[in-house]
Amino acid sequence: MININLEKQMNCPTILSLKEVGKLIHLKDMESIKRWLRSNNIIIYKLAKLNYVYKVDFECAITLPQVRNFRKEYLMQWESYYRKTIKEDALFNMIMLKLNIEINYQPTTKVKRRSHSDQRLYQKLLS
Repeated sequence: MININLEKQMNCPTILSLKEVGKLIHLKDMESIKRWLRSNNIIIYKLAKLNYVYKVDFECAITLPQVRNFRKEYLMQWESYYRKTIKEDALFNMIMLKLNIEINYQPTTKVKRRSHSDQRLYQKLLS
């Protein structure tokens, strides 16, 4: 895997070689690994002689069946269950995009209105 310090310096997403993917999904044959990636709609990129995939795409493919199971099992509250099990917001957002579900963002701060003009501006921004 790519060095984490190098990744932070370069500000690039993490990549996985096909061998690393094979270890994670317990496959050794390169053709089987490629077939699994294609069946999960993960694009294989090539850089010189290195075939790789983006880690976030791989994590989405691994997590998607669990999310679909949450949708079946918990019907109305599946999103809350899934939100509690996921560590990264980026992965959560990617899964929601793949499922074509709109994300409801919660405000992180509360607005204090100091004057009447602030109140009007606040109402204008909300509409």
